[in-house]
This record gives sequence, structure tokens and C-alpha cells, in this order.
Amino acid sequence: MTTLESYKKFGLEMRGAVGVILMIAGCAVTLLGLAVVIADGTTGQFGLEGEILLIFLLVFFGLGAVLMFSGIRKFLKDKKRVDGLREAYENDRCVMADIAGIVRGTSSEASSDNMFTGVRYRKTYMVECHFRDPDTGRTRVCYSHAFYSDPAGMITARQVPVYIDRNDGNNIYVDIDRVLTAEKHYG
Repeated sequence: MTTLESYKKFGLEMRGAVGVILMIAGCAVTLLGLAVVIADGTTGQFGLEGEILLIFLLVFFGLGAVLMFSGIRKFLKDKKRVDGLREAYENDRCVMADIAGIVRGTSSEASSDNMFTGVRYRKTYMVECHFRDPDTGRTRVCYSHAFYSDPAGMITARQVPVYIDRNDGNNIYVDIDRVLTAEKHYG
């Protein structure tokens, strides 16, 4: 499998995207604080002197550092998860799991339907799968990604491939797309 296909299959999730945004925001806040201090040092326009200058620098650098490091942490955590799943997929660390059924749940998403809370709840459906862990021999339960419509009529097989990260056995990917008909409804 080419790297492009595996990136398409295992892209960053929301945590990684938020991490990137936080890193950019942290850099922007730090650079803004530095630009104001440099501009004030050359023109004296903002009137920052002594302790006020030090407090201003600490606030901007501190806030920028907190945003940047929390973003880096989120990004690296998601990247580690994605790399583990990609490695499991490319090295065919796969087990076949039995499809046990469909599990109903709810998902909240921002919406203008409810003007008081801004949140509405939608029914979601996940495919529950059971497989025997090749390392421990114990039966484990895992779930597919969420669907907004019932996928029961779209499933074409009784078993689904499940990829397990070699370094983190809790990092599991259910490849439900392999057993669905062409018409898919993603959540």
C-alpha cells in the first residue's frame, strides 16, 4: 500500500486538528507580544516600562507557551495513534472480528435548531464486533465509527477486519468500510 493511501485511510482526527490550531495560536500570541515589545522599545508608543513590560512579556509568552505546548501534545498524541494504526494496516496486523450487532447512541453537535443551548442530539449507530486477541487469547469488544443512519441493511458480511496497533493493544481500528455496500452514511 502506498503512503498516500494509508494517509487517506488513517488521517488525523479532531484532536490532531485542534492541536495544530493551538500550536498556530500559541505562536501568534507569542509573536504578537514580542512585536508589541519591540515596537514599544523603538517608538515608545505603548508606554511599557519596567515592571509593566515584564508582566506584559510574561503574560504573552506564558499564554503563547501554554497554547503551543498543549497543541504539540495533542498533535503528537493523535499522530502516535494514527502511526500505530497505519503500521498495523500496512504490516497486515489484522484479525477478523465477528459482527455482534448494531449499538445505538447519541451524539451532540452544534446546531441552530435549539436557540437556547445551540446543541441538538442525534441518534448514532455503531457496529459492535467481537474478536479473540492474538496476544492474550481473550475475547475483546470493539466498535466501528459512528453512523447517522442504521447500517444494518448495508453490511454484506458476518466478519470485519480489525487492525491492532502492535505497541498499544487498545489502539484498534475496525475497517467497517470493507463490508458495507457502496452507499455509505458517515457520521
